[in-house]
Amino acid sequence: MYEGLVAVVTGGGSGIGRALCVELAARGAKVAVVDLDHATAQAVAIEVGESARAYACDVAERRQLETVSREVVRDFGRINLVFANAGVAIGAKVLDTDPREFQWLFDVNVGGVFNTMQIFVPQLLAEVGKGSTARFVVTGSENSLGLPLTAPLTAYTATKHAVLGLADGLRRDLADTGVGVSIFCPGIVATRVWDARRARQDRYGGSSSMPAEFAARAEEAVKAHGFAPDLTARLALDGVERGEFLIVTDPRIREITNPRHQAIDAALDICETGLARLSQ
Repeated sequence: MYEGLVAVVTGGGSGIGRALCVELAARGAKVAVVDLDHATAQAVAIEVGESARAYACDVAERRQLETVSREVVRDFGRINLVFANAGVAIGAKVLDTDPREFQWLFDVNVGGVFNTMQIFVPQLLAEVGKGSTARFVVTGSENSLGLPLTAPLTAYTATKHAVLGLADGLRRDLADTGVGVSIFCPGIVATRVWDARRARQDRYGGSSSMPAEFAARAEEAVKAHGFAPDLTARLALDGVERGEFLIVTDPRIREITNPRHQAIDAALDICETGLARLSQ
């Protein structure tokens, strides 16, 4: 499927994004590595080789994404696949969440996906019109499907619930166009997303470092329990190749989805009982 296609990956400089870039290239795609930090994007592009180029972009800034879109078309001639992968995370309960950080998460995780859809989907529609393959892929999370049992990540969970809605809405909107839509939902992955504040933009408070002791515990935990980014990328791309909308890359997510399904079913049963009683 991927041979000769041009893929754009936001947040491509590290973690799952880097793994997607490497795996896409291994499957024959040309890759535009897009990241807030041009140096990390460039490092991944060098790792991938001649089939990749690096671009600096803050996905929360529409004008920057518009510029990248034009540059990718200039450099590669077209865009077939878009991976809206850029994202940030913090851990906090609702009452402990800094309002500025809440805005940061929504601007990047939700606004960034929305911006990427609006700016790149027209390119994908154009490719379908030429008879080529086109697909838009969102990086969701286990947090898109339920409330994880790990540390409280309330604002992050809210953003990942939101991108599931965006992806499903885009799938409906594009149903008759030939442009496919997927969202893949990993569980814990061994990345440094827990340290997202290290690259936080100035308007949201600027970069900051975690206390060394906390950082060491967090890194140890994700290494012990997280899937490898490379494995997650392979599973995600396999699902995209099969044309799936919802791609789950960690079966342990059942621990949080089953209670959600049971609660919905129970609420529906109560609703039916109540309606039947009131209609008598």
